[in-house]
Amino acid sequence: MSQDETGRTTPSLLSGVCQIGIASAAPEKLVAFYRDVLGFPVLFEAGGMTFMRAGATSLMIGAVPDAKAPSGDVMLYFEPADWNAAEAKLEASGVVFDRPAMAVQREGAREHMLRPFKDPEGRPIYLMGWRAA
Repeated sequence: MSQDETGRTTPSLLSGVCQIGIASAAPEKLVAFYRDVLGFPVLFEAGGMTFMRAGATSLMIGAVPDAKAPSGDVMLYFEPADWNAAEAKLEASGVVFDRPAMAVQREGAREHMLRPFKDPEGRPIYLMGWRAA
């Protein structure tokens, strides 16, 4: 919950951080550190990335996608409370999405979606969450 300019409590647009991504020049060494030293269990590996459980948040470690990209070492993933409302509100606020939402997983009548955009410094940010299929 947040407060508007009149002090009224309003529902938050985003429910929290669901995943943090780290790009590394040596992802195998970084995975070993987070797994063996910090004790985060590996959930799965896909597409050259390793996904780990870090409390209520997922930690993704992968290879550096583009060494010249601004702030390319950190990717933030935010889970919207209501996917469609979040997309509409962000677009109305001037956010330009990099591409249409893509389904990364389907389960029954719902799909797990991913939609990228950037912060003002060029850092990659993603809406990531479930919506009705």
